[in-house]
Amino acid sequence: MKNLWKYIIIFAVGYYFSGCSNVEQQIEKSLSEQLEKYPESRLQDIYKNFYQDCFGTGHAISDTAMVLNYLQSELQNSTPAPSAPMIETLGWRHNFVRINIDAVRQGKISAENLAKAFIAGASKVDEKNTKNWVNEWQTITRIIEKKHLPVKDFETDKAKIDSILRANPTQALHHSAAFNQNYNPHYRVVEKSDVPEFEY
Repeated sequence: MKNLWKYIIIFAVGYYFSGCSNVEQQIEKSLSEQLEKYPESRLQDIYKNFYQDCFGTGHAISDTAMVLNYLQSELQNSTPAPSAPMIETLGWRHNFVRINIDAVRQGKISAENLAKAFIAGASKVDEKNTKNWVNEWQTITRIIEKKHLPVKDFETDKAKIDSILRANPTQALHHSAAFNQNYNPHYRVVEKSDVPEFEY
């Protein structure tokens, strides 16, 4: 009987650590993909990627007219980004995606449908994920350090973000100036299950 319990404990511990390892592998894969697509990413851009997969837009939205008006204004006042993907998955869970507003310009999706999907996803945040966000972020930065991933100004930006999280453990961040300048991002965050059908 003692031997049986010993094997059960060994199996349980092994299962736990294999699960952790699997998550870390998925995080590492997502980090590599972001840095391959966006080599000028700073740490706050990586933060935003994983944060949006955990929290979606970060706040609930219910005013459809306001969302639609803002989208139409952004379409009028921004320039297309030909090299940007029409849709891309976020984080390591892939709960949420970014849909490039160029999809509206190209007639692949209507502004109304994109606005509706954006609003629908804004209320779909898994609370158990939000409670563990700081721990998850620490895992992400540890992997960046361990794998020596090329993130410019990593140490300085890590200290700034850590300070922000001590004040507010679920604080959202904007894209860095470098990311905005190099990639001109214009998108809406949508829950994966709410993505309207369109060709991309």
